[in-house]
Amino acid sequence: MAMAGKGKKRKAVSSGTGNNTRKTQRKGQDDRKGSLSGLKRNKKKGPKKPQQSSRQPEQKEEEDVEIDEEDVAFYNDNTEFTAFLDNMDAQALSKPVRTKNDKKPTVNSVKTEDKMKINDDDDENMPLEKLEAHPRKAAWTTDNEVVLKDKLPVKFMDGSVRANKLLVEKAIKPKAVETENEAEEGAGEEEVESDVSDMEFEEITDALAAKPTEMPQSELSTVDLMRQRGLRLVSKKVEIAQLCESILENPEDSFKKSKEHPQQLSKIQQLQLLCRDPDSTVQRLSLMSQLSVFLDILPDYRIRLQNNANAEEKGKQNHGRPMKKKVQQMQDFEAALLSNYQKFLKYCADLVSTGLKRKRPEQLATMTVRERCDVLLAETSVRCLAQLLEKKYAFNFHLNLVIALVPLADSQFPNIRKQACASFESVFKNDKTCACSYEIVQQISSYVKQKQHRVQPFIIQTLLAMPLEVTMEQGEAARKKAKSDRKKRRRQQADGDNIAAGLKEAEAVVDRAEREKTQADILHELVLIYFRILKQATYSQALPAVLEGLAKYSFLINLDIMIDLLKVLKVVLREEDLLPLPAALQAVLTGLRALQGPGGQELMIDEKEFVDILYRLLHRFADGEAGLDSSCFPTLLQCVEAVFLRRKEIVIERVAAFVKRLLLVAQHLPPHQALATLALLRALFQRYAKLQQLLESDVDRVASGEYRADIDDPDFANPFSSACWELALLTHHVHPKLSSYALGTAQMAPSLPNEHARALMDAFDPYAGATFAFKPKVPVPPSNPLHKKITSENNKNDSRKKSRQRRARQFFVRDPLANLNEQYRKQNASSFFQKCLELDEQSTDDKLLVFRK
Repeated sequence: MAMAGKGKKRKAVSSGTGNNTRKTQRKGQDDRKGSLSGLKRNKKKGPKKPQQSSRQPEQKEEEDVEIDEEDVAFYNDNTEFTAFLDNMDAQALSKPVRTKNDKKPTVNSVKTEDKMKINDDDDENMPLEKLEAHPRKAAWTTDNEVVLKDKLPVKFMDGSVRANKLLVEKAIKPKAVETENEAEEGAGEEEVESDVSDMEFEEITDALAAKPTEMPQSELSTVDLMRQRGLRLVSKKVEIAQLCESILENPEDSFKKSKEHPQQLSKIQQLQLLCRDPDSTVQRLSLMSQLSVFLDILPDYRIRLQNNANAEEKGKQNHGRPMKKKVQQMQDFEAALLSNYQKFLKYCADLVSTGLKRKRPEQLATMTVRERCDVLLAETSVRCLAQLLEKKYAFNFHLNLVIALVPLADSQFPNIRKQACASFESVFKNDKTCACSYEIVQQISSYVKQKQHRVQPFIIQTLLAMPLEVTMEQGEAARKKAKSDRKKRRRQQADGDNIAAGLKEAEAVVDRAEREKTQADILHELVLIYFRILKQATYSQALPAVLEGLAKYSFLINLDIMIDLLKVLKVVLREEDLLPLPAALQAVLTGLRALQGPGGQELMIDEKEFVDILYRLLHRFADGEAGLDSSCFPTLLQCVEAVFLRRKEIVIERVAAFVKRLLLVAQHLPPHQALATLALLRALFQRYAKLQQLLESDVDRVASGEYRADIDDPDFANPFSSACWELALLTHHVHPKLSSYALGTAQMAPSLPNEHARALMDAFDPYAGATFAFKPKVPVPPSNPLHKKITSENNKNDSRKKSRQRRARQFFVRDPLANLNEQYRKQNASSFFQKCLELDEQSTDDKLLVFRK
């Protein structure tokens, strides 16, 4: 075969064996081609430089070398030598080649090596500042191919071995870039060599089309996606943990720009950037991590940033001297801390508003995955806001937290509502100055007014955790004293006497006058909330909570408000049949406590109206109207205690009528509530000695009339005409403690200190814990003597049976076919039976043979 030299054409003729037609061509460069390439370079690179020929002396004019028939026959006879032509790239053969001595640039302009040299020369001549600011290539981009080649396939849990598709994608990208570059080079050469014939052009395109195309990659499976998500989640957790640890190590530097980050973001800004991750799990983790960071680095005092006026005053005090460096750094850190803390609060509030917009708890089952993730993000944001208010209620922006959480305390989502209400209750219990508590009550009052008093009872029940100790009269006195103290301090500051003010601040003690004044303001706001709901929303679902709050704080109300309260309560109780039982009992308790307070004692009003209503409500309680509401019975006990134990009742018939009706109610109560009722009755028997007549027989008693249990007026029930026969029924109760306690009550036994109503109810409540077991446990009944006799006889019979079974018995089995004649077995028997006999005989013969061996 004759091989052509460099710069010559070669045409391949298709062989007779049916192989694909391959034609490779070497492209020369004559004078006309050189002129064309020179013109193109002049257009791109300015004036044309003198060209230096880089061809060897033996490479002269182009020659067409044709393949003879002998060459074709040689290839047909030796097909194994032509395997290299299958992998030959026609486009690569057509590239121009530069020798070492050739200094002329090729058609494809400057190659990558020349570009790198030019860049290196530019870097040497570049100033140091520009060189440092020049972007550098990452190390992993250069070593990508080496790292990818060292990776191994992944073996899954089902035993199958698969390639890592992430690595495959990363490995394919550089190849695609190379093919694009080669295509561009080929296109450039085609433009330069315009003298290629149509036949040759078709052959080149066919060769390019014959190249194998890259197959599109298959999509990742669910298992691979879950695995990638798990790996990404682990990496994000590590990143969040490292950021939080570095922030806590040095909080001052964590708010400064980081040179290590490509965008020069501070560490706290990097943590905030993770809060906007597309993965909701990463968002929740970053939110909780940022919460823990702020809880650790935020101080317990209020930061006051200096304005321009304050800075001028500070400069005058320092006699014009500049501020120290440490002081300036501290002020910059506080300003950055407040700025990032405010951003975090705004972001949490935005997540809550967008996550809960137009959503209800009933729609959770039909929500999409994205909507459920939004609800979870909202719950996490509420948790962050609630914990910040609970721990940092004395810090800046606590009013913003209160404004954001007050509507959430009335939310329809139970988890969000519980977190907001729990934060308010914690602030009420731990706030010593009551300043933040007063702001919470103010915001709740404005929210109730905005909602037109149509709120849920949970937000009103949080106000019961307020530890108020100051009456309205004491609050007025404290308000006057606090006002005079403020005037005195202003006068001292005007005179230039700052020593007293400094000593006052150095004491770090809560001012008692200011605290009493704040508590009086809180009480005023509470009464305003309660009266608005009582007068304008009588049938609101928050009415029981309102009445419970009035019952708790009624002894702190002054005389003028007390009269208005009693009028409103009487109007409400006129429709007691329409009111639910919990609300009616709370209204009665509120009226009784109001009359027993300091303002009610001055009014000298009889409590008979509230007592009669309570007597009628006992009948509704016996009918089972309370249902599953566990708050009714404790309220009932408090009402009876307020009527007969906290004060001395003059009309004894009224007390006896309540005893009879309470015994009637005890018949329909669970054991733990019946025990509490008997404990209350035992206390009444000990306080009122005349009630012992009810424990005597009504035959020997002289009384007029009959006992009327159907009358709802206790003064006309005539209870002494009967006896407490209900105690006799309770002595036979199935509950052992209840039966023994009823017997002790009938015998006028004294009560132990731990046997009051509340203690007995809590001790024997089977629903108090998660066990739901009988308290006390049901005792095992005593054994009957006849039972022992029966069990002994059964044991004897069992022993006899066991002894019989233990005896070793020998059994002899006869052959059932021994008496059959051979004629019957051969003639009358079925074919299947005969086959079985033959097999049996063969098996016996085999056994005998084995035995003989």
